[in-house]
Amino acid sequence: MFYKRTRLFVHFNLINFFQILKSFFTCNKDFSEHLKKFLKVENLVLTSYGRTALYDIIKIIISKNNKKIFFIAPYTIPEVIHAITYAGGKVSYIDIDHTTGLINENELEKNIDENTAGVIITHLYSENNSIKSFINKFKNKIFIIEDAAINLGAKVDNSFLGTLGDFGFFSFALVKNLNTFTGGAIYIKDNNIFNDYISKRKVKNFPLSKTINLLLTTLFIKFFFNNFTYQITHYFLRFVYLKNIKFVLKKIYPVLFHKLEEKIPEIYSYDFNWHLNDVGIYNLKKIQNDLEERIAKGRLYKELINNNVAIKTNCLSGDNAILEFTIILKTTSNLKAHSKLMQEGYDVRHTWYINNMKSNKYLNKDDFKDTFLIDEKILCLPLHKNISNLDIKKISNIINTLI
Repeated sequence: MFYKRTRLFVHFNLINFFQILKSFFTCNKDFSEHLKKFLKVENLVLTSYGRTALYDIIKIIISKNNKKIFFIAPYTIPEVIHAITYAGGKVSYIDIDHTTGLINENELEKNIDENTAGVIITHLYSENNSIKSFINKFKNKIFIIEDAAINLGAKVDNSFLGTLGDFGFFSFALVKNLNTFTGGAIYIKDNNIFNDYISKRKVKNFPLSKTINLLLTTLFIKFFFNNFTYQITHYFLRFVYLKNIKFVLKKIYPVLFHKLEEKIPEIYSYDFNWHLNDVGIYNLKKIQNDLEERIAKGRLYKELINNNVAIKTNCLSGDNAILEFTIILKTTSNLKAHSKLMQEGYDVRHTWYINNMKSNKYLNKDDFKDTFLIDEKILCLPLHKNISNLDIKKISNIINTLI
């Protein structure tokens, strides 16, 4: 059987590689101006990573009102929790609403008090028509921060996710809709807050050694996961993943094993890597076609997957620019579904984030039923360029047999 690399697609080519090499000899244009034009905003700044954008947001909010409690859903990556903590904030968990992918509105309303600084909305399902009513409900009570790290290009009523709340942040990591190898951006709605942030912002240049390391790592990943070498790596990954061999998984998926450090990591003081400006501009020019392809593939999944097998969340229309097409399985667990798909040659993601409640023995798990439901039932289906309509039909047919 020929195994196709299906989990995520690394947006990298030789043009990007030579653009970075060229940046050592020529002056680069400003990627941020192009991104502002695309998102139709002005108050935007590039950052070294998506997590550093969140770190800056938390610092801004605490400096404004000296409140430190930030509500988040437990279903997220550790980097979100770490950024809040490093910035001086305190994390408080509210269960997710599995029908919208947002924090449960009723539970949030019950828990807001005089110490609440803000809420971080992770756009789990990417497009979400519930977001505007959510913002209208809480906008005068607490600061609203949009985590649009996996959603660049997704819209609600012609407005981009990440630009609807008081703050928003994006990520440009290797597998995201827009890739600059690494990097992120912060959006601030209020002009006065934005101008104050710019006037006080102090950052260091992104280290040259890390730029070189990024290049080498990316070349390795591109080689390791191309369609030919993947015939070998598929069996390796399948064995490691299903057997949960952690010392290997730490190398492949390090974000799932990051722990809070006593000292704030230096990456939070870095600026956006200016060597990546041309890469960002070049990839942004191509993004609209890529997003339209993703939308079309999302519609195909929506059409083919049996409603008796899964809730097709995306958002619940399948008509938006998304990283992956998420479904909530009704008849089996995502681990079993993932195992079945792996046997048929499709390595799809059975989770996007992780359930931080599993390691928190002090909280009542009955208060986080939807978080555990999503953790056990969500399946993330690929939409990238490496996936054909025939692949989508095969994946959908396999899922439909799970009934």
